Amino acid sequence: MKDTSPINRHIGARLRLLREKLGLNQTELGAILDVTYQQAQKYESGAVRLSAEALFLLSRRLSVDVAYFFEGLTGHAAGAAGFAEQPAPYGTQPASLSDAARLDQAFSRIRSRKARGHAVALVELVAKNFSDELAE
Repeated sequence: MKDTSPINRHIGARLRLLREKLGLNQTELGAILDVTYQQAQKYESGAVRLSAEALFLLSRRLSVDVAYFFEGLTGHAAGAAGFAEQPAPYGTQPASLSDAARLDQAFSRIRSRKARGHAVALVELVAKNFSDELAE
């Protein structure tokens, strides 16, 4: 397989996370886009780029904002640094999919806006203070 773009891998990882959260298989995902499960698999791996039209369709059919697919995409992978003082380096995946899925599922169960704000602040604090530590 040819080298894939970090951006395509990120969008594909976000798509896989969402598909798994919704309990869909790759065949069902492919049906939404009118493609085979093999093509859906290539989208998720980042081997094939999703078009703007496909992202828009997915956002509507899976009830997420288009921005969902780009969340966490910062720093050098997104292009020029822009106005950021110190852009964050970008890895292929910010966390393992299982950790991200567990966090996403737990967060979706929080109904209080105030509690959600506290949860976000906590995760941001942990990310800021422990981002340089090696994974266990």
